[in-house]
Amino acid sequence: MTAPPTFPAERTALAWRRTAIAAMGTAALFVNHAATSGWHPAAIGPALAALALLFLAGLSFVRHNTLHHGHWAHGSRVIAIATVAVVVVCAVAMVIGLTDPGKKEAFSTPTTSEIPARAGGGQ
Repeated sequence: MTAPPTFPAERTALAWRRTAIAAMGTAALFVNHAATSGWHPAAIGPALAALALLFLAGLSFVRHNTLHHGHWAHGSRVIAIATVAVVVVCAVAMVIGLTDPGKKEAFSTPTTSEIPARAGGGQ
């Protein structure tokens, strides 16, 4: 028994839908980072990354619908645009990870005055 010829297109359409969902979730994380950092000028990068991911989500949703309705050709341009968007967002995430000032505070060693005393007088 062989599978109908539409199964590969259906799997690809579902993969584009998963890409759209993942892009929206990641965009929400970038917006959260920009909001919790106080919307200072350094938040422009995460905000633009979120916009790029929302664009990718829309593009992925459109590609899902075109595949779902049987229009299987002309995917190379969409794939190239999606690849560029993902690479740019990854570069922004790497820059944020390397330069985020909040990261230094999270990994700093506490001084003895910041360590709470133990109850009970033990060691």
